[in-house]
Amino acid sequence: MKHPNGCHTIAGRTYFTLYAPYASHVRLLLFERCEDKNPREFLLMRSIGDGYWEYSDVRSFDNVYYAFSIDNKKELIADPYARSVSTRNDHLQEAKAFIFKDDFQWEDADFRIPEDPRNLIIYECHLCDMTMHPRTANPFPGSYKGMEEQIGYLRDLGVNAVEFLPLMQFANHEPPYREKIGDVFNYWNPYAYNYWGYMTSFFFAPANFYASGVHKEKNAWCDPRGAEILELKSLVNTLHKAGIAVIMDVVFNHISQYNLNPLRYLAKDRYLRVHENHSGCGNDTRSESAVMRELIIESIRYWIKEFHIDGFRFDLTGILDDETLTAVREAAEQENPHIIMVGEPWGRRYFPHEMSQMGWGIWNDMYRNGIKGSDPMQDKGFLFGNDGKNPGVCFTGSLQKDGGLVTNSRFTVNYLESHDGYTLGDFIRIATRPAGELVHPEHARHISLTKTEARLHRLAAFILACSQGIMMIHAGQEYARSKVIVPAEGIEDPQTGELDADSYAKDNETNYLNFDDIDINRDLYDHYKKMICIRKSMPELCSAARDNIRVLEMKGSPAAAGYVVETPERRTVVLVNTSEKDTAQCDLGESGWRVLLDPESVSGEGSAVQSSSIIDLNPCSYRLLIKEKKG
Repeated sequence: MKHPNGCHTIAGRTYFTLYAPYASHVRLLLFERCEDKNPREFLLMRSIGDGYWEYSDVRSFDNVYYAFSIDNKKELIADPYARSVSTRNDHLQEAKAFIFKDDFQWEDADFRIPEDPRNLIIYECHLCDMTMHPRTANPFPGSYKGMEEQIGYLRDLGVNAVEFLPLMQFANHEPPYREKIGDVFNYWNPYAYNYWGYMTSFFFAPANFYASGVHKEKNAWCDPRGAEILELKSLVNTLHKAGIAVIMDVVFNHISQYNLNPLRYLAKDRYLRVHENHSGCGNDTRSESAVMRELIIESIRYWIKEFHIDGFRFDLTGILDDETLTAVREAAEQENPHIIMVGEPWGRRYFPHEMSQMGWGIWNDMYRNGIKGSDPMQDKGFLFGNDGKNPGVCFTGSLQKDGGLVTNSRFTVNYLESHDGYTLGDFIRIATRPAGELVHPEHARHISLTKTEARLHRLAAFILACSQGIMMIHAGQEYARSKVIVPAEGIEDPQTGELDADSYAKDNETNYLNFDDIDINRDLYDHYKKMICIRKSMPELCSAARDNIRVLEMKGSPAAAGYVVETPERRTVVLVNTSEKDTAQCDLGESGWRVLLDPESVSGEGSAVQSSSIIDLNPCSYRLLIKEKKG
């Protein structure tokens, strides 16, 4: 009988199980310290059939490091199912698994994910972005413990879910720039660093360099000895106690390319599609293979059960096969019926409708490009007065029957900014400012929004908060964050001083959030807080049935849209006019509508009453109206 993959203690006996189908013999090597080159013990594993090898013992292996030797080859291979790993900080990422006795005590029993995912307001962020800027003065910068210090900020903003960029152990170092290392020549990344984390190396282990107190300097061993497990669990626990769900960004479509990744050495053709590169990174996973599918499913189960993770955002979901996607979702829902499962509906194929048919949510690029645009110079969206983007579909849930992408608005994640591409703040700056003002800008003047930019940002926040589906914002969007490429010591980046649309490699203030900038654009920050509060108090803005929504006819402006939604208690009207010059008109059929929000009454108290059934909507403005039903 095959025991679970990895290292497990069952009925007082510890089992080490490894899939190595091409091996003639496999040895288990035990080490006292992670940096030791000579093991304290060699243990011969036995073949148990179907490519699996096993060693078992009644001894305790707590606080022991281990790795595997395959056919006496020089490379030591770490356990791909390791729960904790210690790694050397270079591009090879030499690794040893660490056996850790976890005694964490959870205190989040009262937390519940919203049953309807459309009630989620997701805040996408990188853990280091949130904690590393010197002005933040975080006592634990760049760590899980440091992120706990920022939870108060999330609560104050009002979001109820946080989506972390990858937290699984990943290869953070790339080969040295412009140095030939074996068959590899790094011509693309002068930073020789992978900051974002989209190069997973161990799918069961939390990223060790986010543990507090570890060594992060080049060539040192990053050796948290299980602290990364306890600290990540503490972070999730504290977020849950604050009423905030935790979503992990996961990368199962490819593996790290240049390090000693176990999957490449154990059974490359079983785990990987050797001759495909739809990820753009190489090493695309072979999800249709039984062993790769098993790894993905067991990884998701593990994070739900052991770390109480509430949801997952899959990177480049199109690379994975449909059978695996269905099996993963079903397995996740067995652990938590309200689990959040979303992904990018591209990579090898574009299949948003099919994903929603399989019960998956999608990052809605039609929404993003329709409202914001795909390029700040060449393809601006509805936000900028472009009348060809069909905003009504975006407002009402992006349903396929209306010309959208999904079968139900439960499956659309609406967003205007993510870690990819320019920030919304920079997108609008590029679209509205002379190019010369965007290179080596003076900080405060650059961050400060012009009247036109501030108006566009308020419109964007209003549109996003009043669109059916799941709402997501990216960290710093609430104050028009900018990513200006800062000089980095010892690195020649010809784009220094410019705005960054792909900051994946920069572990510096290009990415770090300076929360002092909130004071520069305080009105926008307050507007986001207000829109989040209104959305949370008015579920008809996010989760109305399509049959209860009527798209309104707008006249006078080609770039205007609106809808009315019926609930048992009231009727709610959402109106937007993004034209720079034209006034829009809409006949609501009756008067007496209470103005809950517009640019002139930003408090949201709703004291003004519309005396006419005809609504005039000024250029670049919005209005939220309600009318209680008598009764």
